[in-house]
Amino acid sequence: MSGNLPRILVIDDDPVICEIVVETLNNQGYETDAALSGSEVSDFLAKKTYPIVLCDILLPDTNGLELMAEIKEMNPDTFVILFTGHASVDLAKEAIRQGAYDFITKPFTSNEIIEAIQRAESAQRANFSNISSTELKILHELTISNKITKSSKKAALINFGKKTAESFGAESLRIYLQDNKSGSMLEKIVDLGSGSFADEVTWYFLASRTMQSGGEVLLDPNNSGNIDMSGTKASFMGTVIPTGTGNLGVILAGRSQRRDRFKTRDLKLLTLYAAQLGNQLQNLNLTEDLLTNNKELEKINLVTSGFSASLDTSTVISSVSRGLRNFIQFDVAGIFISLENGNPYNFLLMNEAIPQNKVYSSMKRQISRQLGDSQTAQLFTDIHSDTFVGEDIRTFDNNPEFTFTKLNDYGKVQGWIILGSWRGQSHLLPSSRFIPLLLRHAISALCNSLQHRENQKNYLETITAMAQAVDAKDKYTNHHSRNVTAYTLALADKLGINHQERQDLWNAALLHDIGKIGIPEKILNKPGKLTNEEYEVIKTHPVKGCNILEPIKAFKNLLPAVRYHHERFDGRGYPDGLDGSHIPQSARILAVADSFDAMTSSRVYRKSPGVEFALNQLKEHSGTQFDPVFAKAFIEIIQRRSFEEILLIYGSVLLEDQPLLQSSQQ
Repeated sequence: MSGNLPRILVIDDDPVICEIVVETLNNQGYETDAALSGSEVSDFLAKKTYPIVLCDILLPDTNGLELMAEIKEMNPDTFVILFTGHASVDLAKEAIRQGAYDFITKPFTSNEIIEAIQRAESAQRANFSNISSTELKILHELTISNKITKSSKKAALINFGKKTAESFGAESLRIYLQDNKSGSMLEKIVDLGSGSFADEVTWYFLASRTMQSGGEVLLDPNNSGNIDMSGTKASFMGTVIPTGTGNLGVILAGRSQRRDRFKTRDLKLLTLYAAQLGNQLQNLNLTEDLLTNNKELEKINLVTSGFSASLDTSTVISSVSRGLRNFIQFDVAGIFISLENGNPYNFLLMNEAIPQNKVYSSMKRQISRQLGDSQTAQLFTDIHSDTFVGEDIRTFDNNPEFTFTKLNDYGKVQGWIILGSWRGQSHLLPSSRFIPLLLRHAISALCNSLQHRENQKNYLETITAMAQAVDAKDKYTNHHSRNVTAYTLALADKLGINHQERQDLWNAALLHDIGKIGIPEKILNKPGKLTNEEYEVIKTHPVKGCNILEPIKAFKNLLPAVRYHHERFDGRGYPDGLDGSHIPQSARILAVADSFDAMTSSRVYRKSPGVEFALNQLKEHSGTQFDPVFAKAFIEIIQRRSFEEILLIYGSVLLEDQPLLQSSQQ
């Protein structure tokens, strides 16, 4: 060993770096060895003692921190100085925990190596082998104690600034953060020390320059290198506050000319401090974003849950348009929607404070510019509308703003959602990342409702066609299925039956004689009285009808009415001889309607005996053939409204989406 200089071991997998460091230290008189991997270190340590070790953090066969632990286990008084190519807070914290004395970031200069070795020598001579550098201890303290929350952000930043200023002996320290509103201006958050050696313009100039460069600034009071700083008698250093997504702001430290200038090592330490602050601020922002996003998602989930509460198209569209207004403050929402080859549904939700003619003319003008006159005319054909209580807009001089969302960009459904505002907003749609999610939920609900609407339409057309096929086979009972359906609906309304049970009754009435498809036409169309054998064949049509419909799941609820509509209240009917309440209610209702139409219709072998005869038969056989409650209710209907009027009202809606007319309830 040369004189009293300590022996030094250099560990780095880059031979060039090892050669440079060894040559630098040898020129200063140090005895130096070099190892290119962790496996070589054990051989050196077995033969020699090294008071100081320079070790790279990243090695090919081990981690520098783990290697440092092994070295200090063999010799606790060894001072380990780490090389790192990154200003990594996590590595620095782990280095402190394991007892690193100092660190040097790459790229480094020969002077930085020599200064680090000399500081380690001084500490060893003072017998401070267990004490790490002051700056790393302060960094460690900031890491474990300076937790930033939304409510403590200002206080935490001031504490951070005080510790940083203490670490570097700065007379003044400033922390600037980007203004969230402007996104470009810097806002001074922390202002420590007098800073009388520089005015506010100088501080802000340095902060802006550092932010724009995205790096660091180090100014010597004797040679600032910038004409704008020529009159400043101070030393400054500054660095950006980095995060994984960008720079949040700037930390600046200053000393008057009376103090020593800031050195490169100081600036590198400051960048590590800034990285730690950036991590904490980013964690705070992420936490706040997470809370905000959770609240938005909860709100969206709450609103969108109502979108699928119904499959009725008008209900869904109303729910969707009002739900959108929880997030988008429009004055008018137009939903123009259809499935491929399906019927369109057009809807407007408007602020009631705006005249309807104003809304229509403005929307037509805007839509024409986007889609052309022809498509605009189609959208405003058969349009449904509703209003909401919104902001009272006192002037309509300003032009409304509109946004167009094409629905087939989100799925199979076709059409547009068009939103408009008269309030002069520059951006109608908010910037929330969840607006597309909201629209997808809305459009999915709209698509489902339209698909259900189309399915219903196809279903209704199918069963109507089947009923017409039955009537066509029996030319003497033309429109029998339609008539029975009309009477059944009238009776259901009189009894207060609604919703699904009424829909099932309507379908069952249309198809109650579907089994006659399996009856020979010579029997159905026989002009004279049937023989007993022929009558027995006719009596099989309820069971045949059930057999035809049973494989179709959609017809499951229709089966009891179809099978039992010829049962009698006294138990003497067919096919199973049920009586009283054992006969399903739908079948008892259908029996009254079926018998009334049969008695009021002409046959080839007889003319219609008339309505009065039919009513007398219902009265006479009430309690025997017919349920007395339903027979009485039907008689009251016919006494108040002619059967021709009932057929006109109910028979005209058999192919519509809603066969039930509330206005016709008795």
